[in-house]
Amino acid sequence: MAGPPPRHFSTSQNRGARCYNRSQLKAPVGGLGMSRIYIVDDEPIICFGISQMIREYNRFEEIRTFTDGSSALNAILADPPDIVLTDIRMPKMDGIELCRQMREHRLPTQVIVLSGYGDFAYAQKCMSYGVKEYLLKPVTELELYPVLGKVLSEVKSGTFSLSRFEQWVVQLEEALWQAEEGRVSELLQEGKAHYFADAADGGGFPLLQMAQDGLELLAGKLNARGVFKFQMDPKHTGANKSGRQAFEAFEGQVFAWLHQLLEARGGGQLNLLEAALQYIEQHYREELTLEAVADRLGVTPTYFSHYFKKATNETFVHYRLRKRIEHAKRLLAIPHYKIIDIVAEVGYDSYPHFSRVFKKATGCSPTEFRSMLGIK
Repeated sequence: MAGPPPRHFSTSQNRGARCYNRSQLKAPVGGLGMSRIYIVDDEPIICFGISQMIREYNRFEEIRTFTDGSSALNAILADPPDIVLTDIRMPKMDGIELCRQMREHRLPTQVIVLSGYGDFAYAQKCMSYGVKEYLLKPVTELELYPVLGKVLSEVKSGTFSLSRFEQWVVQLEEALWQAEEGRVSELLQEGKAHYFADAADGGGFPLLQMAQDGLELLAGKLNARGVFKFQMDPKHTGANKSGRQAFEAFEGQVFAWLHQLLEARGGGQLNLLEAALQYIEQHYREELTLEAVADRLGVTPTYFSHYFKKATNETFVHYRLRKRIEHAKRLLAIPHYKIIDIVAEVGYDSYPHFSRVFKKATGCSPTEFRSMLGIK
């Protein structure tokens, strides 16, 4: 005899009657593990109902519930679970911000978004933060269990995850940029175990393609810092590589870039001041911020601000201003250069603004400066 209909846990309107065979919803035999899941929803009754459904699924050792995103995030950062199932609309911190924060902290936790009909646009925003699964309220066992099974399968069986691979590349790029050879080696071994484990089996083109894509992503992130130029050596790429050689090729290129960095820095780790000054020199004419430079160098804005002031005896803003004024003086000394063109050339959007800044820095206006040089 058929079992009772599945339960709904939501204040949303029911989406219509369904008939289910509950035997279809049982967790796979032997599927027990040490998985942990956090449920985040501002309605306690929904948290309770979903937790009961998940408990009956019998594949989670720990199930915790939270009624706001802020308290959930604190718990997630302290001890990341395997899965977070979160609503979107919540007080204090909504689901979008929760997903963004988790993405920013590069957590390995998988996220499932639970939302009402009208929140699809919000759900799409969550997807940009690495969320792969999206469920509509009211959710039933028939809808929830397959999604949980799919996500658990990826978490537990090591199924390739593009988002995790990208997170690994980000961590590798940071360690490489800091020239932390030990950390680079450690991350490479992690990557070998998680993403290139089948290389010995002759995985062929997919592994080679993954190595190629990973190197391109890594080079892109390194080059985006705008300090050194990183290019891939043909000997570390190419269609003639077998699956067995994919990781060796990837590893070889990473260490080649590491040695390039060490050589450029005189054999040491990142010379923060040298890299900062070089980057500022290349970009001070643009809308360059302290935060942007710190991001390129892989340090926090607060640390970079203190470091720069201590190393140069002037603030980042004052140094950038001085570079712009020096450049403006050089251009003003060229008779055929129009002042209005110089304004944009040195990074200002209007003549009045440029004139005020220039006069404050030099004691005279741009026109007066030219007159002093004998240029009309």
